[in-house]
Amino acid sequence: MTLNDYQQKAMTTNAESSDNDTYSLFGLIAEVGELADKVAKGVRKDYLYIDGNDIHLRRNIADFSEGMKKELGDVLWFVAHFAQRFGWPLEEVAQMNLDKLADRAKRGVIIGEGDNR
Repeated sequence: MTLNDYQQKAMTTNAESSDNDTYSLFGLIAEVGELADKVAKGVRKDYLYIDGNDIHLRRNIADFSEGMKKELGDVLWFVAHFAQRFGWPLEEVAQMNLDKLADRAKRGVIIGEGDNR
């Protein structure tokens, strides 16, 4: 499945009442928060541990791991929705991001400040 296929299929589940920019932006923020909450609860329940900048599954708990993937999927839905609201194909957004990162890497400015480095 391509990203554009995903975007098209995902948007068939969009309700008319939620087809607006405010819902899209706040929904994205909320879903990222839910993913972060899953990680926090995983640490509290000793399912995960954090080592420096890395998050590790302490043991393979299928339900917990699947729950994290579901939250990440919800984040993806809202990214697709936000892009759709502005008429941007998701593959175009992804390619633009890869191009930007490749250019920064080529110029040695991956780590730096500002959007236009």
